[in-house]
Parts: sequence; structure tokens; C-alpha cells
Amino acid sequence: MAVPKLVVFDLDACCWYPEMYMLRRGAPFRPTADPNVLQSSGKEAVRLLGNVRNIWKELHSDERFAGTRVGVASRCDEPAWGRECLQKFMVQEGVSMWDVAEDGQLVEIYKSSKQQHFKRLSEKTGIAFEDMLFFDDDPYNIQDVSRLGVTCVETPEGVTKEAWEEGAPMVRRTGPDHRLQVRATRRRGEKKKALTAALTA
Repeated sequence: MAVPKLVVFDLDACCWYPEMYMLRRGAPFRPTADPNVLQSSGKEAVRLLGNVRNIWKELHSDERFAGTRVGVASRCDEPAWGRECLQKFMVQEGVSMWDVAEDGQLVEIYKSSKQQHFKRLSEKTGIAFEDMLFFDDDPYNIQDVSRLGVTCVETPEGVTKEAWEEGAPMVRRTGPDHRLQVRATRRRGEKKKALTAALTA
């Protein structure tokens, strides 16, 4: 088994919820007593999904991933808000998600195809697509990026422990389809309802 050389995350509805476009008011965001939650200027909670905080911490500090880099590929409607959230979500004391993504150098947030995001990341890092691992909640993005040869994990409920354990070993696929479909207990059509309920619980 090989670990990926680059792990890339989508943001909205994959790393956190709600999506930025759903907020009535966004920046500035402020930390709360819960490290998994930021509060928007409209006092709305933006919450890390699944096991995101621990996974980013593991990528940063676990020596198994000493040679692994971390990036972001997002079409977030509010790029500045997304960047601020990355800077303010802390994976451990003194280390933000932004820091883990090499001080934002491997953060691609803009309206474009996810393939373009990955081409830019490959140019920046020199890492081949087949050595990358991607997490995204959108099946279209999974299909699009997998065509490049990237191993992709669909995460309809965010990056959960199950999704991470499915993708992290990254057993090399030899066929043309590099998608790893993580089975969800809820239908995709119920995702937003379920995530919203989790935020208000």
C-alpha cells in the first residue's frame, strides 16, 4: 500500500457546512469554544464535517504522511470567506488548515472546472495525478477529476472517518476508473437536510 503524495479537499459540504453561499452574512468569522465551529458575522455556525479536523491534523503531524502534501480545490461562491475559514479553523494549537496547505500556496478557490484546479496543483507541486487523492461531495466533480487518473472518494456526508480510511491507503488502481464510492447510509437527496439538522442539534 502507498500513501498519496498530495491529498486534495473540496470545501463546501465536504469539509464544512453550510456552504458559503448559504450564509446571510459571512466575514469576519470568529472562533468559538468548539474548535470545529466558527461563527459568521451574522452569528451563523460554520461547522467542520465528519472527522475533518482530526484528518488534517493527522496529515500535518503523523510521520506516515511526512512526504504527503495537502491542497484545496474548490469552486466556493465566496472565495475570500473560504480562505478566511481555512485560516481560522485550527487543527491543533497554533496550526490552521491554511498552514497545513502550505500557507495557502496549495489552495485553489475559483470558478473553474476541478480539472483546472488539479492541473494547477500538479504544476505547482510536480506531483503526478496518479499520486493524488481527492475528496469531494459532488459526484460530477468525482467523475471529472477521476478522468485525470486521480483517485477520488465521494463524500456525501463530508470527510468522515470511513471516507478517510477508504482513501488514505490509496491502493493503486490499475483500471481506468479511479473512483472510490463511499457508501452512505442516507440518500444524496437528504444530505442537506441531514447536515442542517446536525448543525442545529
